[in-house]
Amino acid sequence: MRLPSIATIVFFSTIVDAAFDYNKGGASLKAPSSESFTSVTGTFTVPSLTGTNRLSIWLGIADSSSQNYVIGGGIVFNKTLGTFAAFFPESSIDTTARVPVVANDSIVVTASLTSANTGTVVIENKTQNKTIEQTVAAPTTADPSALTALYADWWVQGYQVIPGELLTTPKFGTITFTGVGATLASGKQVDATGAGKYELQGTSGQVFTQTTISGNQIVVKQQ
Repeated sequence: MRLPSIATIVFFSTIVDAAFDYNKGGASLKAPSSESFTSVTGTFTVPSLTGTNRLSIWLGIADSSSQNYVIGGGIVFNKTLGTFAAFFPESSIDTTARVPVVANDSIVVTASLTSANTGTVVIENKTQNKTIEQTVAAPTTADPSALTALYADWWVQGYQVIPGELLTTPKFGTITFTGVGATLASGKQVDATGAGKYELQGTSGQVFTQTTISGNQIVVKQQ
């Protein structure tokens, strides 16, 4: 399975308390001053997806709001459903053979850093009782000082085949991340309180999602 890139363009609204993104909706939590993240987790149910439009549901730890380096994983729909792990911008690792998914499966994803440039992504299909712990590594060309792990993210992401084209997504209804949490380098565990919410918006200006954040739950509703 060919996994899409997570390249993104973000722009902020001065009218509502949200940011709009050309391909992602969800939440992003910034670490407190002088802190960074060592792990992030969340659980979601796989929606029923059909058609040729692409979508992924995933979570991860990012270096910045620009998402230049991200360790993460989750599920992707590209005509068929699959699972993946990655340390972007390195290519995604297709983990579907070990952890397949179908609609209504309950998926738990935990992304963890074991060092500044390596980590593990654990994908558990609780419905099928299958789990993988995939080791991932940052690009060898990455500047170590840029691997800062300052953001924990939970995303529902659509994809354009050609950059700048009108974004379309399959019907996914409502995606609810539960058991949302992250661990700081100090050992403190936090939920999504204080995270910034993002709405998926196409280049036509149409807003595709409505996101709500409440403690250890993030809801991304298609509209």
